[in-house]
Amino acid sequence: MQKTTIALTPLALKDAPTLIETVFPAQKVSFEAQKERKAGAGQTLTALGSYWKGRKPLILVRAIVLGSLLPPTEDAEADLVLFEKLMAFDDESLARRALAANAFSATKLQELIPISDPEHYFGGRSWRRDIEDDDKLVLYRRALATLSSYEEKASLGKRPEEVDQDWLYTPVWAEVNRHYAHLGVNVKSLPELVEQLGILRYGHRPRVGDTFSGGGSIPFEAARIGCDVYASDLNPIACMLTWGALNIIGSSKENRAEIEKAQEHVAQAVDEEITRLGIEHDKQGNRAKAYLYCLEARCPETGWLVPIAPSWIVAKTGNVIARLNPDFEKKRFDIEIVRGASNAEMKAAQKGTLQNGEMIYELNGKSFRTPIKTLRGDYRLPDGSSSNRLRRWGEDDFKPRPDDVFQERLYAIMWAIKDSSGKARPEVLIAAPTADDIFNDELVESIVAKNLSAWHAKGLIPNMEIETGDKTEEPIRTRGWTYWHHLFSPRQLLMLALVRREISKLDKGLQSKVIAFLPDAIQRSAKLCIWDTFPGPGRMPKIAQVFSDQALNTPMNWGLGHGLI
Repeated sequence: MQKTTIALTPLALKDAPTLIETVFPAQKVSFEAQKERKAGAGQTLTALGSYWKGRKPLILVRAIVLGSLLPPTEDAEADLVLFEKLMAFDDESLARRALAANAFSATKLQELIPISDPEHYFGGRSWRRDIEDDDKLVLYRRALATLSSYEEKASLGKRPEEVDQDWLYTPVWAEVNRHYAHLGVNVKSLPELVEQLGILRYGHRPRVGDTFSGGGSIPFEAARIGCDVYASDLNPIACMLTWGALNIIGSSKENRAEIEKAQEHVAQAVDEEITRLGIEHDKQGNRAKAYLYCLEARCPETGWLVPIAPSWIVAKTGNVIARLNPDFEKKRFDIEIVRGASNAEMKAAQKGTLQNGEMIYELNGKSFRTPIKTLRGDYRLPDGSSSNRLRRWGEDDFKPRPDDVFQERLYAIMWAIKDSSGKARPEVLIAAPTADDIFNDELVESIVAKNLSAWHAKGLIPNMEIETGDKTEEPIRTRGWTYWHHLFSPRQLLMLALVRREISKLDKGLQSKVIAFLPDAIQRSAKLCIWDTFPGPGRMPKIAQVFSDQALNTPMNWGLGHGLI
């Protein structure tokens, strides 16, 4: 007998209710949404380097869009079962998600369930090489059946979006087509289903509008499952994130490969230029990974120039500290980097020259204290607001002038050792800067001084003034910085100018997409970056990003990476 195919009838569901009005797996959606949010940097849209508090979990968006398109039938229980399969919440999908995550080892499977023919599946303590996924699924289904709750099963596997969609949903489409055969539905993918449901309900592919798109999760997920999307926001950052979600993360594999290739080209070109200048290598060919700077200020009581930092511990791994040695002739302190310091030395270094808002140091057994407010010359204006006597930096400034209250001093460099043969990561060494390193710093300053005006004119680095506001007032008040480029060291200004120059050489269509990685790079390249001395046991210190919160805090000591390379 020849099978009869029912054609789609546009608007057949125009006045029909939606599934979300009758059934919705709220508990499972809630668990999956929490699982997604707990993934942190593993969330899909955080690849843009963005954090958006109000961002909706993608799995929640998918559930709502599908629930708003699917029609209920007379069998509510079957409707719910099918909905859960489309969300990959059913037992078969959970088994596939667990397999994708390699949730069970061969040993664990044999502990969980009786296997009459283990030699068919395993060779010793691992899977046989000729075993296919379908064979593995047989055991995964049985293993998951031993668990009593959905949460236990789902916590073992990958999130639905992390699994190959064709493979994950292979068993679903035959049932979908049977369940909605009376409507003429015949699909083999989620976008096909969404489009056909849209034709049935609206006469065309569904359109999703989000007037306050925020982090972009609603338009992104709606587009990913097959809807046409329209999004806007009053916040330009939100617009940028939504654009990036749709045009970069949501781009095709071919387009993303093109973007990545262009980014690598830019990074390589900048690396070659920096290497040619010789400003990040020593004579042995070692490459600088990070530069540590601190402020210096002259003590009004003694006339000594004092380095300021809340702690002189440089790295807890390896017990690395900075030791201040007085130079009585120059009335300043030499900074010695000590590796393998004793516990007593580490404890002493914990207390730096910044304590409770005061610059404090010892000289000839005597302690001297000066409040930072006094150094800045803080005072109250007639209207009750605060001001100080710090010089306000101008558009042509990029470093302190010799008579400024606060100077900036390079006191340590973390090096990647060139000769680290056979090791996955090169060894690192933290050392005080040599005369050659100081020369390189001065060389960078001379390059910036020569090119700053041209870079401003070409838009390679910002020349915008910092607008006063609740958060932006901080760098103006505490450092005298009045333009955004003041937040970056000469080395970072050079690197960013080179990056922008190389991006400008790309095809117009690629420039806006390649430049999207810059915001994350910038917030790890500013003088607002904290130097994290202990990121974890056995790990070397690292540079923390600027926006750990919404403030623009200006630390007394900071770390700067060598850029994007």
